[in-house]
Amino acid sequence: MSNTHDRVASLARRFLDPVREPNFDASFSESAISSMDAMAFAKAVGSEFNCDIPADDFANFNSLRDLVSYLDANAS
Repeated sequence: MSNTHDRVASLARRFLDPVREPNFDASFSESAISSMDAMAFAKAVGSEFNCDIPADDFANFNSLRDLVSYLDANAS
């Protein structure tokens, strides 16, 4: 697992579902997270990775794996 994967997993456990291990292949719609939790998670990801992910980009991620790929591709 990459460092990015581990960091996103930690944030997902904290903001999305502290009970279950994050499923990086499940779609966000399958995860049944509230829009408030999704917004808090998006802000936490931006803070953790010192980046600003446009809302349109974030909305296009189908899964946590897509998010990790985006973060790896846009790492500074």
